[in-house]
Amino acid sequence: MTFLLYLGKVMLCSGILLGYYWLFLRNKRFHHYNRFYLLATLLVSVLLPLIKIPVLHHSQSPVNQAVYQTIQVLTVNYGEEDMLHEAPSMSLFLWNMQNLLYLIYIIGTLVLLFALVRSLMYIWRISRRYPAERIGGLQFFNTREPGTPFSFFKKIFWNDELAFNSQEGQQIFQHELFHVQQKHSSDIILIELVTAFFWFNPFFRILKKELKAIHEFLADQYAISGNDRFAYAELLVLQTMKANQLSITNHFFQNHIKRRIAMITTNQSARIGYRSRLMALPVLALVFCTIAFRAQQSGLTENENNLTDHQPITVMIDAGHGGSDPGAASPDGKVKEKDLALQISKKIQQLAPGYKVNVVMTRTDDNFPGGTTDKEDGLRARTALAEKIRPAMYLSIHVSTTGESGPANRTGIEIYIPNDTTQRVNQSKLLGAALTQQLTKVYTTDETLKQRLEKNIWVLQRTPCPAVLIECGYIDNAKDLAYFSNSSNQEAVAKKILEGIVSYAGKPMSMATQAPSADYTSMPSPLHDSILYKISKQFNRNCRYPQQALANHAEGTVYFSVAVNEKGEIGNVKLYEQAPAEAKTINDLVTVSYVNDTPPAKSLTREETQQLFSDMVKRVYDTKPRFSNTDQLPPAQYFFKVSFRLEKPTAPIS
Repeated sequence: MTFLLYLGKVMLCSGILLGYYWLFLRNKRFHHYNRFYLLATLLVSVLLPLIKIPVLHHSQSPVNQAVYQTIQVLTVNYGEEDMLHEAPSMSLFLWNMQNLLYLIYIIGTLVLLFALVRSLMYIWRISRRYPAERIGGLQFFNTREPGTPFSFFKKIFWNDELAFNSQEGQQIFQHELFHVQQKHSSDIILIELVTAFFWFNPFFRILKKELKAIHEFLADQYAISGNDRFAYAELLVLQTMKANQLSITNHFFQNHIKRRIAMITTNQSARIGYRSRLMALPVLALVFCTIAFRAQQSGLTENENNLTDHQPITVMIDAGHGGSDPGAASPDGKVKEKDLALQISKKIQQLAPGYKVNVVMTRTDDNFPGGTTDKEDGLRARTALAEKIRPAMYLSIHVSTTGESGPANRTGIEIYIPNDTTQRVNQSKLLGAALTQQLTKVYTTDETLKQRLEKNIWVLQRTPCPAVLIECGYIDNAKDLAYFSNSSNQEAVAKKILEGIVSYAGKPMSMATQAPSADYTSMPSPLHDSILYKISKQFNRNCRYPQQALANHAEGTVYFSVAVNEKGEIGNVKLYEQAPAEAKTINDLVTVSYVNDTPPAKSLTREETQQLFSDMVKRVYDTKPRFSNTDQLPPAQYFFKVSFRLEKPTAPIS
């Protein structure tokens, strides 16, 4: 749940509860009940949206449940280069509408907190300026300050011009004394803090005014005990115009003068009051069910609501590059990536109706989307179209190349997913796994999904739905080029992509990956364990191949475990020489680097190599990172096997 959604639920909850108060409880004489009802409204509105109680859960049938084994993700520093320059990307991120709303919210909160601190400082200054007299358990200050008398916690600030021993003075003192005894200042500080953080919520501001009025009704009721209530009402009228008040103190001369006089001089039926209070119970139950309970979907996630058998799946197919951006090219320069990507994308579009898939193309000819001639504007137009269409998923079709920095002689299909930690990325990982399962049936496909190490791919990062980028072979590999240039093969690949889309949408599927070694079992469905995913993400982002090991062409394996406590803090890193016996599940991590043809600097012993890799693992978690949203799993210990692996290039195919 996003913070903005939480704020919306707080407003809804407070609006319903305050509406009931306004219709049935306001201006009634059961002031103690109303005081605690308003305080309960404040707390329930803030806390209830944080509670999630899943209901109506139906277990999935075996037919509709997708079964996955280990889905591995490798973080790399090569691959597709479709990204914007850093400056416009950061600017767009920082100044989008959501961040602008956050900025306005923070400014408003800081302004109100500053006003609260300023009021507290004023009370502190006048308490230092005037001598205090002890009366029982409170401090009495006789001042000449405007706005007095008022009370604040166990302090009463009196006005020197008001005769303390007169009848009026004694009634006012009894009024302020009641505020002190009932701890009304605690109510006011609480609601001032809440309204500072929820300043945009008009219901809380109304609630604050009503709570202060209730305080005055209670104090008035106490002050007129055994006195002439009509004379007390006259005193209110005569003194109200002198008021000059702070928002955080309890004043005798508060506003609400008409309501206070009405409360003093009228009587109400006890039967009506009892019925009004009793009706609060079903209202509270209704609010609780509306806000806290949420339907548990069966078989589909939030991002898959429209993936049913009764309507087509809307998928956006993005043919990479185009226009003045040809992308990669074959060694002879005759075949361009933009042309192959468009041909495969059109095959998907042609075959899609037979799979109940509705395809929206980002481009259908050799032009950038949106009619622009600028590459970066073309990328923005792609994601803007996705924001407008809101498809169920986004597939970007490309053809890879080894280039100058990548490893030579690579072949086959590769799938990239976003480099992030959001639920959308989790779904992208599942989508990539479903596509991998199908594509392996027609051509060599790398079963390890890939993420960019640093700069992410624009269309993966900025789309509002699960997104993957499919590299259909290597254009500078003769075998790949021949296969993906053939129209029949393009159709076969398109069919498998569509089957993967349908499979991700909820059809039966089992994921086959590299078989785990005999001495341990791999963790099933790690994507459904957000903590495990974040631990792996922390490792992938911060682990680097040790330079000394790289210079000496050293490879190795490290077994380790980390513990996550109830606060989401990672710590207690333990290293093992072999797979630990106490580990029921061990999760695979891979760190890959590439070596050149230079001979190794020197030969490292096994102990030296192991120490280098172990030190790197410990360094990753030295900062003791802490993850939020850790309520999906109880605190536990997680076991990993990290393989430090080198890939040695061979001569490129001519």
